[in-house]
Amino acid sequence: MSHFACKAFSALEKELKDDLLECYVEAQQEIEETINSIEGDGFSFDKLDKLFRSLHSMKGNCSVCFLDPLVGVLHKLEEIVDGMRGGYIQYHPYLGELIIVVIEKVYGLLQQIYRSHVAEIAVRDQLQRGLDEIYAEEDDSKRPEMAATLLRQCNQVTEEVKEEPAATSVIVKVEYTDEQKADIESFIGFSQKLNRLLGYSSERSERILKLCQLINAECKSSIDPAQLSAAAYMHNMGMALILNCKDDEAAKRQAEHNHPMVGAKLLSKHEGWEDAVAMVQAHKERFDGTGFPEGLVGSLIPQGAFILSMAVMFIDAVWGKSGSDYNKSAMRAVQMVNFESGKGFPPHLIESFNGAIRKVLVAKSK
Repeated sequence: MSHFACKAFSALEKELKDDLLECYVEAQQEIEETINSIEGDGFSFDKLDKLFRSLHSMKGNCSVCFLDPLVGVLHKLEEIVDGMRGGYIQYHPYLGELIIVVIEKVYGLLQQIYRSHVAEIAVRDQLQRGLDEIYAEEDDSKRPEMAATLLRQCNQVTEEVKEEPAATSVIVKVEYTDEQKADIESFIGFSQKLNRLLGYSSERSERILKLCQLINAECKSSIDPAQLSAAAYMHNMGMALILNCKDDEAAKRQAEHNHPMVGAKLLSKHEGWEDAVAMVQAHKERFDGTGFPEGLVGSLIPQGAFILSMAVMFIDAVWGKSGSDYNKSAMRAVQMVNFESGKGFPPHLIESFNGAIRKVLVAKSK
């Protein structure tokens, strides 16, 4: 029987792989609960949306951990559910059952790779081919029977083992002008002082900066890395207002709501950082328009603001305020960011984030 391998996944630390398995099972339980709810009470857009996002988070975690042969299967399953959200694929109990079976089989393959570093090609290809055909079928009335057939079938086909990507550098060198260098040195000092006052690790800003630059490097159209650096160092400056609120919770909430505008105003006092100012001002905005302080939506929000927000979300989830060593929350942080695809962040930037995290994991495994 032929097998495939995911060498880069096998090279990851055991704690990270254990965390991936745990997150997968949690997402799997959410998916099953959602489908059972659809079967019992009928489907709604909210349920389909939750199902889609759970699948997307599951796929994102697998993608970050180099499980590319499994990502293709989950992606096609995600597209079928997205078709249900769009109204051109009708939900049917066979399709609901198929979703549960597919994620169970993918989990079985994941366990095989975890335990023995290889998994059966036949099972993976059976799922991929069957889901491809279901999604491509133009007559929606045929899909339920196709799903039923896939549930019964078991085909065996050989596949060449794909080579995994080599390790790449996680250091992005940023070139500054002489004037920018002087400002950046000041920004570093400001951020370190505020981190101490707010109880954050002294390394927080540097971690955010490095991840921002990695995500930016993964983007098809990157932004000025010098401007992004300034935003990474200065994004939280407005939070200094909280230090004056003491025990006044209402004042603290207002200060937090205003801090992007305050931080942007502080940064604007330094000439030549207009793009960074816009990033800082908008880093709490959300792709769907539910953010603050102005409720901007979609492309009205600078790309750098999204990059900064993703990096902050990940770094704070993984290290928290204490700045302790890289811990088991890494995959949960990846899952958290991926769950925001289309809501907090544009989907194409989620892919850039995942690509950046893959590089981090490769470097860490070395």
